Amino acid sequence: MSDTTRLGDGAGLSILSASAARKGFTTLAQAFHDLTGTGVELRFDTSGRVIDRICGGEAVDVVVGSMDALRTLEERGLLRTPPQAFGASRIALGVRKGEAAPDISTMEAFRAALLNARAFSRGDPAGGGTAGQHLHRVLERMGVLGALADKNILRVGGYNVMAEVAAGRADFGLTQSTEIGPVEGVEIGAWAPEEAQATTVYGAATAGAGRDGEALRAFMGLFAGPQGRAAFADAGFFPPDSV
Repeated sequence: MSDTTRLGDGAGLSILSASAARKGFTTLAQAFHDLTGTGVELRFDTSGRVIDRICGGEAVDVVVGSMDALRTLEERGLLRTPPQAFGASRIALGVRKGEAAPDISTMEAFRAALLNARAFSRGDPAGGGTAGQHLHRVLERMGVLGALADKNILRVGGYNVMAEVAAGRADFGLTQSTEIGPVEGVEIGAWAPEEAQATTVYGAATAGAGRDGEALRAFMGLFAGPQGRAAFADAGFFPPDSV
């Protein structure tokens, strides 16, 4: 699912981010580029693959992922600075804009919505995504994996999960809330019931294999300031201490 966005030319900052934070960090990187003229390369992947890539020696300046993923990297001595939390995401159901969402307010209703769907999309647990792995465990606990085998559309990354909904191939998609709104043509239709819910806190840190310098310090200052908070709120993140 990995993909790259480049802002500007020449050597600049490189950011490796979990896809759940794509909108917030793209907005922030664009503001930084407009302000300083510094080029920024954004690379996106699942949180699990972010860990694998950093552990494999990939050189980036800033790494973004779940706080659990970042703590793993910190324990392995692969971060230059401690992770700073910036927002939290929850599991939601996304539908095409203007379409009614099924009732999933209870586990019984959630089960019925899954079993009655023509097809639905969710993250492939093998892809290393936080939501994909969590939802696989939930469906396993519910005992419905076998019954849903022909209805699942598995994709790596929440944006690709929601692309199936936007294209009409899935009735709805289940993923992190911050991966629904940024996809054109879809919107959050409902929140997963509490028994199937998960709150994931995301953070960022400077990576040990990255470069140090004034541009990096300026970017991290922007990240930690009011402009960063506004970018993450606009991307649908909850304040990390509010959930």
